[in-house]
Amino acid sequence: MMIEVNLLPGAKKATRGGAKFDVASTIGNISGRIRDPWLIGSAAAVIVAVASVGVLFSTQQARAGEVGTKLETAVRDSTRYSRVLDARRKLTAERDSVHRQLQIIRTIDDNRYNWAHILDEVSRALPAYTWLTVLEQTSKAPLPPGADTTHGAAASVKPVAAGAAKDTAKKVRVIPDSVTTRPDITFRIVGQTVDIQALTMFMRQLESSPFIQRVSLTKSEIVIVDAKDVTQFELTAAFEVPPAGVVRTSPLVVPVR
Repeated sequence: MMIEVNLLPGAKKATRGGAKFDVASTIGNISGRIRDPWLIGSAAAVIVAVASVGVLFSTQQARAGEVGTKLETAVRDSTRYSRVLDARRKLTAERDSVHRQLQIIRTIDDNRYNWAHILDEVSRALPAYTWLTVLEQTSKAPLPPGADTTHGAAASVKPVAAGAAKDTAKKVRVIPDSVTTRPDITFRIVGQTVDIQALTMFMRQLESSPFIQRVSLTKSEIVIVDAKDVTQFELTAAFEVPPAGVVRTSPLVVPVR
């Protein structure tokens, strides 16, 4: 048996039906009992920090989900586009290969008549009472069209220090591709004549040819041939690409039955 005594005047006796929890009065009682403002500020800071962490966590979760969705889309697009790019690279390589083969064929076709033009022009410019004993090429024979012109240069490159690598790169000579260039043909002519004016006429007619340039006399002397004094000479010259319109080409038509 319990006896309850009300010691506070004017206070009402609590009902037996159950105690009711009043949040406002509880917070008021706590704040009334806590007099330290630093403790109140610390508690408020903790509450604000917890709320901020919750908001940031929710925001980051939402952004992570969005980024994950974008990543999956990008991976699918990359897989699809990689196949397209591979097909494009293959077609580009085939196109470049065909273009290079056409360049090789065009270069061979353009250069195969060089010596025919040189011999024709020398024969046409040769005056009377003059004959030739030597006609030979003095320039280095060109590589076949499409040959690798960088292999020899790459093999001759020596390792250099890192500081001198930049200066060495500036001095590297760029070797042109033999597919896109015409070979530089130089030749010499050795002959004899009984008339010195014929030699002058021969040189002048060679220089006027659209296929020959840089004609110069390197040697001239008197020799005895069959008990007669003749002038033996040596000339140097180079092949010149004629201007457009000098050489006319026509397609080869072969009848097919």
